[in-house]
Amino acid sequence: MKKILIPIFVAVLVAGCGGSDQAKNTTDKEFQGVRAEQDYVAKGMEYLAESDIPSAIHSFDMAIKQDPTDVENYIVLGQVYLRLQQYGRAGDTFQAATRVEPTNGELYYLVAMARGLEGEKDIAVQSAQKSVELFMAQKDEERFKQSVALLKGLTDSQNATEQKADAISETASSIQKTVEEDVQNVP
Repeated sequence: MKKILIPIFVAVLVAGCGGSDQAKNTTDKEFQGVRAEQDYVAKGMEYLAESDIPSAIHSFDMAIKQDPTDVENYIVLGQVYLRLQQYGRAGDTFQAATRVEPTNGELYYLVAMARGLEGEKDIAVQSAQKSVELFMAQKDEERFKQSVALLKGLTDSQNATEQKADAISETASSIQKTVEEDVQNVP
């Protein structure tokens, strides 16, 4: 008797779970009012392929909101901002990711790049130094070398800017001194 009841019970259970045709025609992403996660990154990539940048940015932003602990979502959005030359937004996005994963050297490297391109040399240098430290601690030789090269480029650039500023200041002082001497020599 049990051998007959078990298959009948299973058949009734399976038939009952099938649902109505109307329920089957609803989206696969919703069940009893609960939405399943969407792949916003994949949709964003589709938008990028179609050159629909605003929709792509929105999708990547939604991916971050959907899972704020996945730093890859931040990286994708930040890279889109880099390509759009929106360096401030890129830097902000990468910086937000460092709060999620503070031991990720790649994130600090990306912050350094974005901030360097934005002209925020001090923040860029600090971020590059942090990436160097993290890659050294992780014994990631290749990325360590890349971070050192970025840091060197940033500090050389910063030093060159400071030298230019000093030269301009000296020139301005010299011109001011010459003008003052000329004014004194006027009868």
